[in-house]
Amino acid sequence: MSDFRVIYHEPICPECGSFDIDRDQVDTGDGLSETAHICGDCGTAWPLACVTDWTAMVPAPQPSPAPDPLTRR
Repeated sequence: MSDFRVIYHEPICPECGSFDIDRDQVDTGDGLSETAHICGDCGTAWPLACVTDWTAMVPAPQPSPAPDPLTRR
């Protein structure tokens, strides 16, 4: 069984940092539309929220290689 979680996006423009944000229906390009945040300063649009499968197993990322030890010259 899957559990889903809704993650809401802040009404702060990810492109320019503006707080001049409105909401409107936006065409997604595939014949669908969704309600989106729209920046009044730069026109960037992003979804109000995303849905994620909270139980999906994702492999852990590989650890970063250890840096070479510093040597005194």
